[in-house]
Amino acid sequence: MAGGYHANDDKSPLIGLLNCIVCKETMMLEKSAPDAEGKDIIQYRCKRCERIERVRLFRRSRDAAGAQRLAEEALKAKGK
Repeated sequence: MAGGYHANDDKSPLIGLLNCIVCKETMMLEKSAPDAEGKDIIQYRCKRCERIERVRLFRRSRDAAGAQRLAEEALKAKGK
């Protein structure tokens, strides 16, 4: 992204950088652990104001994306 801006979404590597919504300081990765469903919870902490942000990563497997695309193509073919 232009200007060194990093989006707060899972398209950035491990949500590489988050900015604190209180003081705008770059937050640092503190820990990462799976939740009860097996999805990753990544915790960041702001060094300036000590705010904690937790982010849950949702990942689609390549197989799931491919299977959905095939199902959509099959439905289109039936509709013709």
